[in-house]
Amino acid sequence: MDPVSLVCAVVIAAGAVTQSAGWMERLAVLDDGRSAAFVRADPSLLDDVYAPGSRLRDDDERLVRGYAARGLEIADVRFEVLRFGVESESPTRTVLRVVDRLQPVRVRHPGGAWRTLPSDGATDRRIVLVRTPAGWRISATERLAG
Repeated sequence: MDPVSLVCAVVIAAGAVTQSAGWMERLAVLDDGRSAAFVRADPSLLDDVYAPGSRLRDDDERLVRGYAARGLEIADVRFEVLRFGVESESPTRTVLRVVDRLQPVRVRHPGGAWRTLPSDGATDRRIVLVRTPAGWRISATERLAG
């Protein structure tokens, strides 16, 4: 490869890494919001995570309400990202390819001992983010493997 092509390739690769880092940060913020909904037992916080009408939001709301109905407190609900990439990007829609794993979730009855729920394996998925008036939100996921 000639020197000019090499420099161009490095600049393009650096831009892609920066772009991916930005999307990874956005996804982490959404994950924080999801975790807060579980920890606070407040499904309304899911509006900061999911696009309006998202089936995923409805699924998480059922989970949050279910834990609360059983009187359980949750310490944290977070995903560990093992691999990350941007499949496509536009001003209104971005598709991410992520391999992640739900980190151990600890639950307890108020004042009781914390128990760790069974761990989850790694899952390869597509995550579709859409721009809404309130910012980027998750509209859908597609499980590819795991």
